[in-house]
Amino acid sequence: MMNQYMNTLYHDLLSNSPQTVTIDIPADMGTGQISQIVTKQGAVVSDWRMNYFSDVNVQGVNSEEYIQLLFCLNDGVTWNIAGDRQSASIQKGESCIYRGHGKTEYLCYSGKSEFLFKNVKIPVSYFHKILNDYFESSEMDAYERKLLTGISKISITPYMEHIFAELKDFAKYRGGLGYLFLESKIFELLSVYLSEVLELRILASNYLSISKSDRDAIVEAKRMIDSQLAFAPGCEELARKVNISTSKLTKGFSSMFGMSVHAYVIDQRLEKAAGLLLESNLNVSQVAALVGYSKPSNFAAAFKKKYRVIPKNYKAENMIG
Repeated sequence: MMNQYMNTLYHDLLSNSPQTVTIDIPADMGTGQISQIVTKQGAVVSDWRMNYFSDVNVQGVNSEEYIQLLFCLNDGVTWNIAGDRQSASIQKGESCIYRGHGKTEYLCYSGKSEFLFKNVKIPVSYFHKILNDYFESSEMDAYERKLLTGISKISITPYMEHIFAELKDFAKYRGGLGYLFLESKIFELLSVYLSEVLELRILASNYLSISKSDRDAIVEAKRMIDSQLAFAPGCEELARKVNISTSKLTKGFSSMFGMSVHAYVIDQRLEKAAGLLLESNLNVSQVAALVGYSKPSNFAAAFKKKYRVIPKNYKAENMIG
């Protein structure tokens, strides 16, 4: 009786877990696959890995019912929108967020290119519910003006890559727990993304003492750090590149982002490293070098201070069952 009960329970857990649907690229066209998972709230998380033998033209209607978050991790693409004179594009290391417009989009995937995209589609109704549940009316107005009209683009940050690495862990949970894990990661990604898009802390009255030109320069410095993390320029070089004094950069950066430039670089390097340890088979020394540490021992000490575990045990400690 107990065995029958456990078998039934296990079967129910499996059948009610999030299911990944995978479509392989036709062998005569190229290599790769497209996979997606749909959450209980109707959000769609998809992974696109494609390499076509020759140029492939595709078209389709971008539904108005979804907010799109698109992340380009390798070769970029450009697409045209029916009735719109301007084209849109996204390049390696970039991401964009926008609402579907209900129009047909035309896109060409260049042959012999390595395409790797992550995509999260959030139902507009669910997005509005999130805004209503968590934000004041002034914040909601700011988000809606920014996100529901046009395309907002930002650089992919190490923290976002870390979330991508963790997203696939939903398969370790059974039944509703898998859906709960997926939703939590989408919430985490959305929180990080919205803060990057709008820089709400920068817009707050606390920072009005910093001129707009200085704020723009400091934001640009932060994006430069994110785009070349392993070789991030020092404060003086950063200040020269964004045309601001070193003192304004260091004071303004700490005020706007809650930590010094140096502390931010270390924190982002460790976020990047954590993602690499989870999703790759690189050893600790290789990961340390990729994120900008010449000495693995220094990397291990900093990593343990942040995550309370040494790097070589990090992946094992984040595995379940």
